[in-house]
Amino acid sequence: MLTKAEWRKRARLARARIDSGGTDHCDALARFLSSDAVGAGWVLGYRAMASEVDLGPLFLQSGLGPFAVTRTPEAGPRLTMHPLDSPSEPHRYGFDQPLASAPVVPDDDIAAVLVPGLAFDRLGGRLGRGKGYYDRLLARLRPETVLIGITGGYIVAELPTEPTDITMTHLAGAFGVLPVPLDDPVEDP
Repeated sequence: MLTKAEWRKRARLARARIDSGGTDHCDALARFLSSDAVGAGWVLGYRAMASEVDLGPLFLQSGLGPFAVTRTPEAGPRLTMHPLDSPSEPHRYGFDQPLASAPVVPDDDIAAVLVPGLAFDRLGGRLGRGKGYYDRLLARLRPETVLIGITGGYIVAELPTEPTDITMTHLAGAFGVLPVPLDDPVEDP
């Protein structure tokens, strides 16, 4: 099996060829979030980096949410969560993030998380950027929190995992939102 570093290289090459506009993703996510599949509470999303699916159209749909987004700390690995409409500032990677002084959404108030990743596998395994920010965040949340991997078009049969890796409960793509495990990879470029 390939190492995580080798998978990251492959995923970045594949993702460069994939449209990350997110319209199909957002439509599927809106249907899922408005169903009974997600309990009451905040939906944690993200503001997209260059190669990530843009969730902006989802955030604009009425009747969904409330939405929160993450803030990367100046130092240390602990992401914080803040209301989407919080005052923001530029992040060093080019997207906006909430100010450090913005109100914090408590961990226990999160009902669902829309999780970015470079790649996912059919079992819900996620390949992130390698710093562990999201795995630490997801480990803090209630066990019943719905974790939705936003595929961006790269799902493979199996990725290497470590004990600290958090598995998704669902995967979302242009194909819709499906619970894991998937019978087969649905988008394996």
